[in-house]
Amino acid sequence: VVYTIWLKRRTPWSIIWGGIAGGMPALAGRALGLGAIDWVGLMFALAVLLWIPTHIMTFSLRYREDYSKAGVPTFPSAYGERATSIIIALSSIATAIAMAFAAYGIGITWGYMRLLIILSCGLLALAISSMVRPSFKMNFSLFKFASLYMLSSMLLVVLGVL
Repeated sequence: VVYTIWLKRRTPWSIIWGGIAGGMPALAGRALGLGAIDWVGLMFALAVLLWIPTHIMTFSLRYREDYSKAGVPTFPSAYGERATSIIIALSSIATAIAMAFAAYGIGITWGYMRLLIILSCGLLALAISSMVRPSFKMNFSLFKFASLYMLSSMLLVVLGVL
């Protein structure tokens, strides 16, 4: 409600608040299983929070004009496509680091950690390519891969501790 009704149409920074809400299920699930909040749960929540800019900003780059017509402020409309691409790349790097720390902290096996590293390298390669050579196709590829990245990362973590 805070994000959708109050913040979304007021500031491009609303995605950060949406990201905090998005990270809470990961933190809550870890706390429920462990019986307490720990640094690993916080890292999972942080990974989701840091992933949100990559996910949302790639989408808002694609539909920049539609958002403008609807009166929804986005990073591309407020700060430009170049700055948005840089933020996306930095967000992707931070996401990969947070996910690696969370995976290490939960005790993922080395085999699954290697798969996570490969997956993270894919995310980083697309994010950096999108920044260096921006194009509609590259941006949309990053958008799709970012969604796959988060799903696959979480699955790897679960499988890696079984």
